[in-house]
Amino acid sequence: MFRRSMLLVLLLTIASLDAFVLAGEVREKFLANGVTKRLGGYRPIRAEADKEADIAKQVPEGLIAPKFGMIELGDKSWAFILDEPEDEIAKLYIDTNNDQDLTNDPKTKWEPRTQDELKTYFGEGQVDLGNGNVGTIGLYRFDPKDEKRAQLKNTLMFYVDFGSEFEFELDGKPLSTFVAGNLSEKDRLSIDRNEDGKISRNYEMVAMGTPFNYTGTTYVFSFDKGKLTFDKAAEELPQMQLPPDLRIGKPALPFNATTMNGSPVEFPKQYAGKIVMLDFWATWCGPCIGEIPHMKEAYADWHEAGFEILGISFDQANQEEKVKEFLEKNELPWDQVYEGKYWETTLGKMHDVSGIPFVLLVDGDSGEILATARELRGPGLSEFVGKQLETKREGTAK
Repeated sequence: MFRRSMLLVLLLTIASLDAFVLAGEVREKFLANGVTKRLGGYRPIRAEADKEADIAKQVPEGLIAPKFGMIELGDKSWAFILDEPEDEIAKLYIDTNNDQDLTNDPKTKWEPRTQDELKTYFGEGQVDLGNGNVGTIGLYRFDPKDEKRAQLKNTLMFYVDFGSEFEFELDGKPLSTFVAGNLSEKDRLSIDRNEDGKISRNYEMVAMGTPFNYTGTTYVFSFDKGKLTFDKAAEELPQMQLPPDLRIGKPALPFNATTMNGSPVEFPKQYAGKIVMLDFWATWCGPCIGEIPHMKEAYADWHEAGFEILGISFDQANQEEKVKEFLEKNELPWDQVYEGKYWETTLGKMHDVSGIPFVLLVDGDSGEILATARELRGPGLSEFVGKQLETKREGTAK
């Protein structure tokens, strides 16, 4: 009986140790492409077409005006040939398998787009990374005749579209993260905690070596011998709240604020019977300013029918007079909230704003989010606002 009990304790101990090891296990999966879209952006890298023809032993037939260069990533590099005959379609070749023969590689996609008589090329190609992994890189090249980009006359721009996905469990919750290119100790890891398909820079980004608490336990990620690992941190942190869910159909976040003219705002309660657009912007934000004509048009068309705008300024400290001058110069009649806190603006942090312009359209009665940036930018804004007001009137009538 004693031996059986000891054996049972031993088995349970081994099982517990296995569970502990698995808790820190990170499973890596190579992603050949699609990482740029998942990350929502990329870091452009330059590749200069400044090499001699001897970087290739075998080249495609019929080259007319070739330039030679190297695409470099870390300790790896691949030769390329950029053939740009005058007044003809350019071609791009990449030595994917790195054998100095540019006739036996996958075809590189390379297509022109013309605007204002300048031709910009876009495309994608493949690079062999070793270990059986072939990754995709995005490519583009500005017109060498573009005087505004004279410094890029002999430059091929590229970015990595490949990377790795890492799957793991935190306190029994399966989660994942992914990185572009090769993992390094400088990477910040994005973790979609609320599974809404978006990444919050404030609530869903983890720096390597920095403790975090997403599930009730404080963990820390480490980069060790080319591998991603995690373990419990020595210090305990409070569990971080989830990012706000600001999708269409979800309730807007209520708040109180004070406008630049001293009027109190009780959102969304004071907009009963109306719809209101929250506009997070700044005088230094070019895309924000680009939207002003569309906003003014919508406001002029529908303000009397129940359309309001509340601006939240991301301008820096001691800029109140500058903001007021901007509002007067551009004849913006709607209310504005200014704190002078830049990216630390209270309502900006509350709404998890990490880039502007950021906009929401809200029903003042129900507090429901009616639209986000996709519907609220561009010349169709006034028409869209009109339809939302009509829908609201029809719902009220019923």
